[in-house]
Amino acid sequence: MRRIKAISCVPWVLGLCSACCADWPQRLGYHVLQNAGQLQCQKAMANDCERRQSYDAYQRERQQLK
Repeated sequence: MRRIKAISCVPWVLGLCSACCADWPQRLGYHVLQNAGQLQCQKAMANDCERRQSYDAYQRERQQLK
């Protein structure tokens, strides 16, 4: 009986986990591009390498523009 309850809970747990992390591909892509830009700036030995904004700040800014 316990085994059936445990098995029936698995889809719920997976659903909750995927809902929390639904934006991970976009977040990962954003960070990859930001890090590549930062490395390129540092390799050019530029003194004006700007600080990159976080993904969450970027998303808030996009939402405000809509």
